[in-house]
Amino acid sequence: LRIQKVLTMRCGGMNSNCTREIARVLGNLGEVQMLSGDLTSSLQSYLQSLDVLRSSGCGDEAIEVALVLGAIGQLHMKRRCYAEAIVTLQHCIRIFDSNGVPDDNIRIKETRSNLIDAELALKQNKTSTLAGQGRDSPDVGYDDRALAVDEIANTYKIKGDYSGAIWLYTEALDIRRKRIKALTEEAQKACESVDIGKTICNIAQMRSLRGEFEAASILFDEVKHIYHAARLPEEHPFYKDYLDQLSIMRKM
Repeated sequence: LRIQKVLTMRCGGMNSNCTREIARVLGNLGEVQMLSGDLTSSLQSYLQSLDVLRSSGCGDEAIEVALVLGAIGQLHMKRRCYAEAIVTLQHCIRIFDSNGVPDDNIRIKETRSNLIDAELALKQNKTSTLAGQGRDSPDVGYDDRALAVDEIANTYKIKGDYSGAIWLYTEALDIRRKRIKALTEEAQKACESVDIGKTICNIAQMRSLRGEFEAASILFDEVKHIYHAARLPEEHPFYKDYLDQLSIMRKM
């Protein structure tokens, strides 16, 4: 608050440009404090920055607000408050989406990566409360990150968040496609390709549920090609699921 008052005096009043400058300085201060390990002070600075932005009239859906929320989400990760991080990062992503920020933007890619890490970390903690859960439990990595991300995507699908599920499935798909390039044994490649087909099938299902039937059809064709190349029998659960989802789409 002392810094905020000093900056206000130097600006000569609380006009819009001044308040945004104050918010920027507070945000920079929060970043410095976070990097130095003073997480409590960092959180206070970020929250002050957020308050200043919201009081400046820029609105809750402004890009500046999203950037501060992204920083707060990252701070919650460092504090191992994963549930708080998830809520904050999801809010940040919603603002980015509402402002038309493209998926390949570095900020939204970083935010989504942090969200995935928060989701995975939360799954490894015993409690899921919004107040200091699991701070004494160790960080244990998943053996199969792609499978873990798939599981998180499934929860988004169940909640009806098809957009969130799509980018999570896409993240899992990217992991699997990079992994298959490093495999040398044909049997391993065949197994990995089947998993790739399943993930693409999940994305196709989400596209069809969003009414994006042309995109879904292209993806379903790719699934069929992958399963045929892997000689996956039609009685396999993955193949049956593919046929079921394709049939559902055709009836829409």
